[in-house]
Amino acid sequence: MIFDPASSKPPTQVINELSTYLPYFYMNPSGLNTLSTKAKELLVRSRGIIAEFLKTRNSEIIFTSSSTESNNLAIKGYLFGKKGSVITTDFEHPSIAHPLRTLEREGFNVLYLPTDRYGWIDPELVKEYVKEDTLLVTMGAVCRETATIRDVKKIIKIVKEVNPNTVCHFDFWGIYYPDQVVDLSDLDMASFDGPSLLGPQGIGFLYVKRGIRLKPIIEGGTQERGLRAGEENLFGIYALAQSIKLLSEWRKAIENNISLCDNYIKDKMFLSSLFNSEMKAPGLFSYGINEVDVEMIITLLDKSGVFLGYPSPCIASGIKTKLKQKTGFDDVLSFRILPFTSLSEIESFIDYVQSIMERVK
Repeated sequence: MIFDPASSKPPTQVINELSTYLPYFYMNPSGLNTLSTKAKELLVRSRGIIAEFLKTRNSEIIFTSSSTESNNLAIKGYLFGKKGSVITTDFEHPSIAHPLRTLEREGFNVLYLPTDRYGWIDPELVKEYVKEDTLLVTMGAVCRETATIRDVKKIIKIVKEVNPNTVCHFDFWGIYYPDQVVDLSDLDMASFDGPSLLGPQGIGFLYVKRGIRLKPIIEGGTQERGLRAGEENLFGIYALAQSIKLLSEWRKAIENNISLCDNYIKDKMFLSSLFNSEMKAPGLFSYGINEVDVEMIITLLDKSGVFLGYPSPCIASGIKTKLKQKTGFDDVLSFRILPFTSLSEIESFIDYVQSIMERVK
């Protein structure tokens, strides 16, 4: 059973599809030979599937290695050569926080707006800080440490009302269906992580609205409209596109199942939640842990055939102190429901966690 928020499990249909085209994944899509031409066709087809899923233009999808790279490209690529201020929150993943720290050292004024204990940011607070020189508003659509989903739609609306020239960028890590959060056409840039959409490791992409100009942070060839040099990861791209195709085809069943599992977990889980139930991202969960080694919990779960990730986001990102300040907990047990996780698996998972907690306390 996989509950790792940073991992996924490939559907059988995707594995079968990948095996059919395996030889082409070794080819250079930019080459002129017959096999490379076929590889290029797979690349074009994949971009089209993802664009259709997001209701965007094909040309607005830029493939990267992860949401981390996408965030760096969006932030550094857009702000290159400019002067002004940037707005974010005080509770962000390091792939947003660290590039902004670097830009601060280069002279940018970065405003870190306060979030509450759930990682929620009040859209009206954003309104107070958007000024004429505000170049970019950037943050996660979900606070990764707490599983809290933010009011992306309202934040964008407020920002654009105050300063239409301010660019809005959000990281959509952890969200299966972005249109549940916002119409992407209202957004300037959005980062996506492959495993969050049932894809493999090492693939992600950045949505860049037509008219937004970026400076590449990886230079070389002209791949990805000149914004991301280097041969494309065709295996990762095609696998991700096929997984997204299934997410689209099975949407109603997936949404119903995740809703069912979410309600069951919220009702049965005995730990203290770090999220507000009214603002929780579908399928994502975070629970506070005190006086117990989370690494030990995850190791013991692994021996029972339950797979979570470690280190936890707070330790990996160096914001454990921030987690303590915000929530009062030393650490966090985070997990994610995959689209067809069953209630019996959820029940077993909760039983395993409860048994382990009783043993290690």
